[in-house]
Amino acid sequence: MAKFGEGDALLKCSFCGKSQKQVKKLIA
Repeated sequence: MAKFGEGDALLKCSFCGKSQKQVKKLIA
């Protein structure tokens, strides 16, 4: 599993199937 941080959010995003905006909201 990629950890939240640098470019890993992009991986998380496609990995969990959510859009970048959704993921950013989660980690924000």
